Amino acid sequence: MGIDKEKILEIAQKYILKGQSKKAIKEYLKLVEATPEDKRLHLKLGDLYLKNAEEDKAIQEYLQVANLYGEEDLNFRAISIYKKILSINPKLIEAFRQIAKLYLKEGLAGSAKNYYQSILEIEPHHQEALKGLESIENPQQPRGGFIPASSAESFVSRHPSPPERKAVSEISNFTSSSDLDTSMFSSEPGISTLNKDSEMHYHLGIAYKEMELFDYAISEFELASSSLSMKFDCYIMLGNCYMEKGDYNKSIEYYKMSSEIQGLSRDKLARLHFNLGLAYEANGMVSEAIDTFNLVLKLDQSFAEAKERIKKLESFQK
Repeated sequence: MGIDKEKILEIAQKYILKGQSKKAIKEYLKLVEATPEDKRLHLKLGDLYLKNAEEDKAIQEYLQVANLYGEEDLNFRAISIYKKILSINPKLIEAFRQIAKLYLKEGLAGSAKNYYQSILEIEPHHQEALKGLESIENPQQPRGGFIPASSAESFVSRHPSPPERKAVSEISNFTSSSDLDTSMFSSEPGISTLNKDSEMHYHLGIAYKEMELFDYAISEFELASSSLSMKFDCYIMLGNCYMEKGDYNKSIEYYKMSSEIQGLSRDKLARLHFNLGLAYEANGMVSEAIDTFNLVLKLDQSFAEAKERIKKLESFQK
C-alpha cells in the first residue's frame, strides 16, 4: 500500500517548525524510501542532517542528488551540489573528481584543470588527476574521451536556462511571487560573445537559485556579471535573489543598476520597472512604488498589472 506523501510532508514540516530535526528526518526517510529518485527529498534530507550536525550523512544525501542530476545530464546542477559538498568537506576527492569530469563533459577544460590540480594538492600521486591534466595539456592526444575546450561551440544552446520556478515568495501582505515579471529575461544570455566562463557562472547561479541556495547563487551571478553582454540578466537575477532573501534594499539597488544599462527596449524597461515597483512595495516604500508603476504605464499603457498595483496601493493610502 502506498504512503500518504502529503500527510508525511505536513508532519515533517511541523517537526521542522518545532526545531525537532531528528523526528523530521525520520519522516523524510519514509518519503525517500518510497520515492528514491526524488532529488528534492534527498536535498531536504541532506539539509536536515547538516542542521543536525550529521555531516557525513548529509554528504551522502547530497552525493545522491548530484548523481541523479548527472544521470539526467543536468551537469551544472550536479556541479552546484558537488560544490556544496566541498563547502562541508573541502578535501573530499570524490567531489573534485566529479566536478572535473562534468566540466570536461561541458568542454570547459580550463575549469576541469583547476579541480584536477586541487586533487593533486591533497593527493600528489592521484592517477586519474595526473592523467586528466596530461590530457588537457596535450589535447592532440586526448584521454578518457573528454571534449576539449574548443572553439566556442554552442554550449548554451544545449543548456538553456531552466524555467523560473518562482521569482519572489510572498514578500509582503500584498505582493506575491506570481506578480514578478520574468518575461524580460534573456533565455540565452551572452550568446554573442560566447564567454564560456561567464556562461558557466550564470548557469551555476540558476542551479543554486532553483535549489533556494541564494547566497551561492548571488556569488555566481556576481562573477557572471563581469561579462558586459550578461550584466542585465545577472543584475535581474541578483535582484530576484535578494528579494527572495528579504533584502529589499539590495534588490532595489540591482534593479536600478539594470535600468541604467543602455539600449534596453521600452518593453524591457517597462517590465524591469514593474519589478522595481514590486521591490519598493515590499520594502514599504509606497510612494516610490506608485511613482514607479506610473512610469511603467508611461512606457507601456497596456500594462494591466501596473494599473492594478497603483489602484491597490492608493487604496492603502486612503
